[in-house]
Amino acid sequence: MNINQKCINHLRCLSCEMITNANSGHPGIALSSAPILYALFKDHYFYDVKDHNFIARDRLVISAGHASALYYATAYLFNLGLTVNDLKSFRKLNSKTPGHPELNTTNFVEVSTGPLGQGISNAVGMAIGQVMLGKRFNAQRYPVINNYTYCLTGDGCLMEGVAQEAISLAGTLKLNKLILLYDYNNITIDGKADVANSENVAKKFKAMNWNVINVRNGNSYYSITRAISKAKKSTSKPTVIICHTIIGYGTSKAGSNAIHGKPLSPAEIELLKKNLFVETSFGFPEDVKMVGTKTCEKNNQLIEKWNNNFVLYQTTNPELYKQLVAFMEDKNNIDVTKLVKDEILNQSLSGRDANELLLKEISQKMPRLVGGTADLASSTKVYINGAGNFGANNPRGKNIFFGVREHSMGAICNGLALYLKNPVFCSTFMAFSNYMLPAIRMSALMNVPVMYMFTHDSYKVGEDGPSHQSVEQLGTLRLIPNLNVYRPCDTRELVGCYNLALKHNCPSAFVLTKQTLSAQNSKYSDIIKGGYIISGDYGDVEILATGSEVELALKVKEILEGQDIKIVVASFPCVEVFEKQSAKYKQDILSRAKIKVSLEASNDNVWYKYIGEAGLRIGINDFGKSGSMKELDNYFDFTPNKIARKIKNLLKI
Repeated sequence: MNINQKCINHLRCLSCEMITNANSGHPGIALSSAPILYALFKDHYFYDVKDHNFIARDRLVISAGHASALYYATAYLFNLGLTVNDLKSFRKLNSKTPGHPELNTTNFVEVSTGPLGQGISNAVGMAIGQVMLGKRFNAQRYPVINNYTYCLTGDGCLMEGVAQEAISLAGTLKLNKLILLYDYNNITIDGKADVANSENVAKKFKAMNWNVINVRNGNSYYSITRAISKAKKSTSKPTVIICHTIIGYGTSKAGSNAIHGKPLSPAEIELLKKNLFVETSFGFPEDVKMVGTKTCEKNNQLIEKWNNNFVLYQTTNPELYKQLVAFMEDKNNIDVTKLVKDEILNQSLSGRDANELLLKEISQKMPRLVGGTADLASSTKVYINGAGNFGANNPRGKNIFFGVREHSMGAICNGLALYLKNPVFCSTFMAFSNYMLPAIRMSALMNVPVMYMFTHDSYKVGEDGPSHQSVEQLGTLRLIPNLNVYRPCDTRELVGCYNLALKHNCPSAFVLTKQTLSAQNSKYSDIIKGGYIISGDYGDVEILATGSEVELALKVKEILEGQDIKIVVASFPCVEVFEKQSAKYKQDILSRAKIKVSLEASNDNVWYKYIGEAGLRIGINDFGKSGSMKELDNYFDFTPNKIARKIKNLLKI
């Protein structure tokens, strides 16, 4: 047996031992994909074992995250920092080897994966980032940003719509340094993949402007490594390498869905080892270890060469070098309040119009800020004017046209933000945020600072009707841990929300109006607390409101105070930030009146914990209607007089 096949067989057996030891995991893909990851790591994957943030490293995304045991075993062979104890702790609490790859848990993991298809989109985002930075900082003879993005995927990933959206965009953008490694075994959890998916995958990729390379023998290391070499020569298209494999290779269940997610018994492990001529347990023989050592030595030589070239780059391109260092070290410590003129703050503007103005100002101070919309730039107005449109012919453009692909837009932005190490933005209508929830959830899980900008935030969008009028979306977004949801009442609050979003290294959702909002009297020192008193001191009733309903609450206050009823109005631009304040501060804000009323054009029940049993939640409890905003205000009882009447009824006046 040649040494390469021996290494592959040992990876297979070690992966299955890890899974059996954990009594949990997915041996099927570990056995089929071992030749793919081995060929990639041994001959192509450029990494630094000492510095996992090495700027020139290749990016590897395990979109088929259930291949984690194989991923960790391969990383162990090639000295990425895992120990035998780490492998034996696979899927154990707080280990470095969790059930699916997790960013910030395992040093070399580039992105958390597991939900199928997300990883492909993340990889597209990383490939976009490489093009952006490469065009900006590479110099003739010194391509310092020139890495490849590799992505391991399987049949399940390619059935997901989010993957297809991203693949289509990648072909359009001609991301030639993106290489998709497809473990094609025609098996999913429930059986043969062709029961639900009979398409010609190769032709589909070709139709989306991809190179397609078929590896008929997916067990052949030589065929796979040659295919990757060929893919790396592409100059104008991304490449998919279709490796025809056998799920569960080497076991009695090979080729069957029964092997997908069921650990092998100890007896089956021993039989597998016998079939693959493996004698070691939880380790490698010396000749196999030597392959990993020599690969690291080769990579170290490449790193040394790169570092020498980088010194020459610094010498021959001093200004470009200075810009690159500044770019990588920029911490976005900008104060948005100093960027906005008072005349803008005092204008009556819609949320989307105010955001358009702020985005332009902020982008001038944040050269790394990029993003785009799902074919809605003209409606959401989330667009950096004068910054150009990103594309194959303009890689310096900062505005990305994602097309009508909300789900992949979010997932691509996750990958892009991770590559740029910087906030990025994306936008659609609030009602369509549901399309993106899995990607938003992954942003929050990974702590990735994607700024989701949702406009047309309530029934007040009017004539488009209930399909476009968000009702439940605010509550849905607020349920996601580690996501800050901002719903500003005017431009000044929006500025404060931007400062919070750039300060907190977590994803954020900006919920913005289509309709005009009047400028209110508030202070940045209050806004950054997430909830504050905007009018009044102590009274008979305290109204808690957000967004456009703050202005409505102030009108209600005016009516009731004309009838000798004292009203306090509190604005809550961000419930999540308010919750992080001290108990004393929260108690002070919420104790201005015995009777509390929440006012928000949503059905979010979060307000009950603030208003208590004696309070009144005024919201929208059903889907919207098609009609003018004025008609709908009256229909939903969201007029100052009708709300004032409800409060008087609450007070039994």
